[in-house]
Amino acid sequence: MRFQMGRWVLGLCCLLGGWRAFGVSTAQACGGFFCDRPSVVTGPPIAQAAENVVFALNRDPVTGVATVEAHIQIVYAGAADQFSWIVPMTSEPTLSTGSDVLFQILEPKTRPTFTTQFTTEGTCKNSGGASIGCGGGSTNATSGGPKGYFDAGVAPVPTVDVSFHGNVGPFDAAVIRSDNAAALEDWLAEHKYFVTPEASKIIQTYVAKGTFFVALRLQSGHDVNEIQPIVVKLASEEGCLPLMLTAIAATPDVRINVWVLGNGRAVPLNYDEIVLNLAKLDWLSGGANYDRIVSEAANEAGGNAFLAEYAQPTATAATWFAVPPDAVARLASSSSPGAFVAVLQSLGLPLSGRVLEVLRAQIPEPASLINQGFNEAQFYGSLSSPTLATVTFKTSAPAAAAQIDSDVLQPMRTLQALFAKHAYLTRLATFISPDEMTKDPLFVTNRLLPPLSNLHTATAYVQCGDEDFEYCLAPIRLQLEDGRAIRFAALSGGACGQGATTAFDRGRLDIDLPAALQSWRRDADGEGTKMLDNTSAVTTAINAHNWGIPSPGGSDCAVGARGGRRSWFAGLTLIAALIVARARRRR
Repeated sequence: MRFQMGRWVLGLCCLLGGWRAFGVSTAQACGGFFCDRPSVVTGPPIAQAAENVVFALNRDPVTGVATVEAHIQIVYAGAADQFSWIVPMTSEPTLSTGSDVLFQILEPKTRPTFTTQFTTEGTCKNSGGASIGCGGGSTNATSGGPKGYFDAGVAPVPTVDVSFHGNVGPFDAAVIRSDNAAALEDWLAEHKYFVTPEASKIIQTYVAKGTFFVALRLQSGHDVNEIQPIVVKLASEEGCLPLMLTAIAATPDVRINVWVLGNGRAVPLNYDEIVLNLAKLDWLSGGANYDRIVSEAANEAGGNAFLAEYAQPTATAATWFAVPPDAVARLASSSSPGAFVAVLQSLGLPLSGRVLEVLRAQIPEPASLINQGFNEAQFYGSLSSPTLATVTFKTSAPAAAAQIDSDVLQPMRTLQALFAKHAYLTRLATFISPDEMTKDPLFVTNRLLPPLSNLHTATAYVQCGDEDFEYCLAPIRLQLEDGRAIRFAALSGGACGQGATTAFDRGRLDIDLPAALQSWRRDADGEGTKMLDNTSAVTTAINAHNWGIPSPGGSDCAVGARGGRRSWFAGLTLIAALIVARARRRR
């Protein structure tokens, strides 16, 4: 962990080991930074591909004591007896379990979306094709701590202080610390946590800082499907993410999503905050390159940088977790499993996470359908079909409703209260590789910075001219939210027809345009310091790209479809002739 000189850092420092993105292979995962035995393959025992954490920054209005509540999602696939997880932090915490529904609701609500609205300029040739899309549309981008001490002249006794050891939800949990790294490692080994040589070196650094460790394992008899987010509360001034430890078990370009609840917009304190150059986004392909340009922008800012994707007052966000007062009654009165699932969907609950666990227990998929190749998504998504009318509850609708209430709806009510007591919600994201994880990012709030929307819209003007182009073959002028305009020529050689799509010439945009428009070093007050400004380079690259794109007569560049390229070359020839003539007059 990195402590800034002269700064009293009480940041939450947690190893988010065992955290894996859905869809990433987990065959060799052992579930945490430390495992009960070495992996049979070379390399780190796990490979983290994504991290999700929510920090709630609090300050007692009477005492002024600052605390952090962190909800940390754990996604793991593997044997239950191999799951183990270590969370290092700088002050003694309290532990509880949370709910995956927090992330299931929060992630899509705050995810950046990019919508392209199409409008026609002029009259298109064969205008019957004017309703055909040009490859655009809308998309969702995918997106005072204790100190080490030694009494003078007295060697410390190598013991481990276990301040808590007990059951927390499905976990066997312990809070431990020691002044001796070897003693700490011995304790971990005794309790079946495997420590790699790389981990051992980092443990020594943490032990020297007086770090506490939370150790988690699944209790005997509990399955990996019962793993829940862990909630950690401790004295803290900032939210802190321990990327230095994450580096040992991370894959290249790990996506990190951080949400911060506080009294203002959250900013990274010791990482840059980047402003994305949305001119580089491939709007006409639905923003398909969004993740890539976020990664490139972070690299352009030196690798240690976050993008603020969303920052808004929590008045709206708190309603995302609202539970209608009749929700349980509606579920309990469901006449069939299909009706039960329909009520869940009407409540906005995703059929995943704890909801899916309840469905598995209360409405199990028949073996006959499993044998036919029906996956869970197909089964639960089709329960209202007449062909599945014979499917029944394992117990009853009221029993299923009671389990949904205890496992999902009650946690939602708690989350609504958590959001309601904070003024602001911010989402920050980055992609970062192990070699860039050289310091732990700290997050604070800044009440002077403006809000940010995650909803982005551009307008694509389809420039048909006076029947110069068919709709699908017409050039496009893309107008961005900030007023910048980019021209694109259609590459499709075929005629417009039902189902036709169009590819557009991006020229050298992906090469010449920087991904970051700006980067800032923020603090708790003021705008901060601008570290990078690519505004001029972006303008130059856009102008160079736009120069040769043909447009129909009567628009910005008065060249027709058939004569556009010839007019462009004729214009260059005329300019060259004028330059030569002027040079001759000077002689």
